[in-house]
Amino acid sequence: MALFPPMISPAVGYRIEGVGDGDFRIARCEQEGLLDGVFNLEKDNDMIYYRENFLDKAHLNFLCNESPNGGGPVSVSVVKTEAQGQYSAHYTAVVRTMAGNTRINVPLNAVKPSWWRKLFRTGPSGADIVKSIAPNLPPLKQIEDDRLPAAILNLEEKQTIRGFKFGVLYAAENQTKEDEMFANQHASPEFEEFLDFLGDRVPLYGWSHFRAGLDVKTGTTGSHSIYQRWNDNEIMYHVSCMLPFNHKDKQQLERKRHIGNDIVVIVFIDADTPYRPTTISSRQVHVVLVVKAVTLDSDPGQRYYRLAVVSKDGVPDFGPALPVNGLYKKDEEFKNFFYAKLLNAEKASYAAPILGHKLTRTRNALLKDVADSFL
Repeated sequence: MALFPPMISPAVGYRIEGVGDGDFRIARCEQEGLLDGVFNLEKDNDMIYYRENFLDKAHLNFLCNESPNGGGPVSVSVVKTEAQGQYSAHYTAVVRTMAGNTRINVPLNAVKPSWWRKLFRTGPSGADIVKSIAPNLPPLKQIEDDRLPAAILNLEEKQTIRGFKFGVLYAAENQTKEDEMFANQHASPEFEEFLDFLGDRVPLYGWSHFRAGLDVKTGTTGSHSIYQRWNDNEIMYHVSCMLPFNHKDKQQLERKRHIGNDIVVIVFIDADTPYRPTTISSRQVHVVLVVKAVTLDSDPGQRYYRLAVVSKDGVPDFGPALPVNGLYKKDEEFKNFFYAKLLNAEKASYAAPILGHKLTRTRNALLKDVADSFL
């Protein structure tokens, strides 16, 4: 199949995926388990999970101020779930550490009471349950304060992700600098077609769903944007050409204020000028998905896209894996593939040093506040 110029120039400190030597091939986007591990803000919402499965039910809460080796505070909530249909009775737990939340289910018969509890048939203690659920945790104190469940719910609410925001930057022919890209007032029909592929054009005035920091009252961030609901996630885009243009500002700092603070950015390139990973000067941007629209002589009526990904060193690998020099047919299968890659890029970036340390400090402070209040 046809040869195309490289989409991304190599750079020290960045990992590039999806480009290499050789011909281009039509990529297969339908994959088993494509959505495994992809964000789902309804199922992954720990505030909702705690509220629906613990809050108004008899359950146990445990706390400790500090773990060995600087592991920080720990919070554990445990509830007994009775048998339902094909599911046997079990204990359900949420273990909260500064590294994140873990949900654990343990069958009742896997919890071993101490010998004297066996002798008197009193059943397992709270400590027995926690030890069976997470044996490597430090010693925890069971807290019976009626105010604690509300404090835990508040802790979860403060960490709740409401939706996702991604930047979209348009790069016209021969543009290699971010100032040039941020200054584009108009875009090609191919770019407009790609925006319609990403989602719906929605009016911002009076917008009642996730808004990603955009102004929905006075129009200071433009009149419309691109919005998509996918896999129970709300996604709002910061599109460079849809954000207001300032004739007096060469750097277009208002546009960059939004896109430069996104963790993942899509760069749509119109021509064959390779994208340089160092183009966007931002500590926050960790992953860039580079997209280009193409047509094939063998299939002239069908739109195809090229896709490559550049990640900062420190961002773990994330799927779905891109084939080298893949060509993607514009259809629903590619849309699901693209969104899985986009959401997984965000998730992987949370583990990168800059973002990971920030998230860890925040969680540690929230857990410490609860532990200090009830221990």
